[in-house]
Amino acid sequence: MNLVFANLVGRCDGLVDALRAELGGILAERVLDAEAADFLWEARVRERYLGEHVDAVRGDEEPDLTQSRMAILSALDRRWYAGICLVDGEGMVLELLWKQAFDKIEEAKSAFDRAR
Repeated sequence: MNLVFANLVGRCDGLVDALRAELGGILAERVLDAEAADFLWEARVRERYLGEHVDAVRGDEEPDLTQSRMAILSALDRRWYAGICLVDGEGMVLELLWKQAFDKIEEAKSAFDRAR
């Protein structure tokens, strides 16, 4: 692992540890699962634009929002994650489309590189 990644690992782990201390392990895990998009987006160490997302199910009354598909590589809770998120035009994560957890950065980087 290079120095840049080593410095980024764990930048959100303090928040996860505080969440566990405040809520307990089981409830903290439920919060992490429910808010996975936000946690993984904030803990990302690399991102890659995959293209514009078009929502074919949107109703007539909803505004035309620009959404992008972004591959992410994240370090959270002493694990590595690769995933794909929907992000709005202001850089805020809207939804986590998929994620996969890894113990080794090499495996996560490989999944990140393959994300489409």
